[in-house]
Amino acid sequence: MIKLSPLVSIIIPCFNQGQYLNEALHSIMNQTYSNWECIIVNDGSQDNTDELAKNWNKRDERFRYIKKEKGGPSAARNTGLKIAKGEYIQFLDADDILECNKIGHQINYLNSTTNSIDIFVSGYRYFINADKLRELQIFGPSNLLPEVVINMEDKHDIQRLFAKKNPLVISAALYHMRVFDKVGLFDEELRAFEDWDFHFRCALKGIVFQHTGYFPDTKTIIRLHEESAMYDNQLLNKQMQKFRLKHRNNPIFANKYSKFDMLDLSYSYSFINKILITIKLFTPPIFIQLIKRVIK
Repeated sequence: MIKLSPLVSIIIPCFNQGQYLNEALHSIMNQTYSNWECIIVNDGSQDNTDELAKNWNKRDERFRYIKKEKGGPSAARNTGLKIAKGEYIQFLDADDILECNKIGHQINYLNSTTNSIDIFVSGYRYFINADKLRELQIFGPSNLLPEVVINMEDKHDIQRLFAKKNPLVISAALYHMRVFDKVGLFDEELRAFEDWDFHFRCALKGIVFQHTGYFPDTKTIIRLHEESAMYDNQLLNKQMQKFRLKHRNNPIFANKYSKFDMLDLSYSYSFINKILITIKLFTPPIFIQLIKRVIK
């Protein structure tokens, strides 16, 4: 069998994350797989992102750089996709890193199978930025545990899975470019949960996912820090409402949530719903969990 070594386009959206960008790009340079291009998309940063990106562009011609007005992570990723030359796409947030064998292992998996797989999924872990030892953790913010090992045979209830949760972080995936031709780009109206929205649309279109397992140095590593959008509860609540409203007419999605969770998705912003949303925004998560348990 002929070994394939397709070009991989690595797209890194960056908004005011210059303090982490060098480490992200070093992790790209250290990849054992070398046939890649890296597109750094400066999404209106006001820090030193411009200087750093230009320096990397001079250092290695595989780094490409584009600067645009601030439009959010979806718009930045879409900008990168539109100029990407690769057959496969790897996304990496500017504050995260890839272990050195991440892309190479997924390409090796590609070469070891005769099946038509659209999205290869690696393992991943979190680390707390303030932890000098950088001990890897299974749980994310608020005890988030999204990962589910998905295989190509999982077809019966995969839509239900993605309706309930996003079972992978975006940088764990290696996407064939045909996925975007079939599913479309990221929803630029969403400033959070845009990856969940995209993966749910993938499941609805019958896109084939395959987890490539846990092997040495093949994970994507997610940095947890206070500036991360994952800790902006007000943003997350607003974007979750927008995300759920977008999919409210899909019975697979709507049936996965209780009335308490959905906050009546058929609403037009009535007074009572504004009150409910406001209460939820300012209610500590622990109390919400307790209320849910009582209701159940």
